[in-house]
Amino acid sequence: MGAVIGLIRVMPGEVIEDDKIQKMIDDIKKAVKSPAKLGRIDVKNVAFGLKGLDVTVEVPDDSGGLDPVVETIKKVENVDSAEVTDVGRV
Repeated sequence: MGAVIGLIRVMPGEVIEDDKIQKMIDDIKKAVKSPAKLGRIDVKNVAFGLKGLDVTVEVPDDSGGLDPVVETIKKVENVDSAEVTDVGRV
């Protein structure tokens, strides 16, 4: 059975401090559960002090895709939006 790997862009609603970005990362690590496998989480400078996160997630083909993971991430504190920006098969 194969797997799908996706890149999810996570954005806060406003410019937030580095400690709140780190808390978002920690909360995302806690929120993403099996069968999804969390890969890298990269902090990206977007514009004028605004930072976002690029979250890489792998899910099995039969787990319902990336949508459940995106919905879980959207519930994390300080997350304003989360959307899949890239998808591939492993």
